[in-house]
Amino acid sequence: MKACLLIRVRPGHHRQVAEKISKFPKVKEAFSVMGTADVVVRVEVSDLRAMTDLGTEIGNLEDVVTTETLIAAEA
Repeated sequence: MKACLLIRVRPGHHRQVAEKISKFPKVKEAFSVMGTADVVVRVEVSDLRAMTDLGTEIGNLEDVVTTETLIAAEA
């Protein structure tokens, strides 16, 4: 299952959060962006349970304000 997470962080913490998330095993890519989100994360997981666990882990990180998960429409 492929997905992207759009993450908002506390001001000035986008680089640190992206670097920390990029080290997670299921994360393919994490980078800072300009716009309504501060960090975009591209992931590949085995199933919805794994996506839920990863999203929860990311959402619980210090400096993360909100997350939005976009699950790919194709397999």
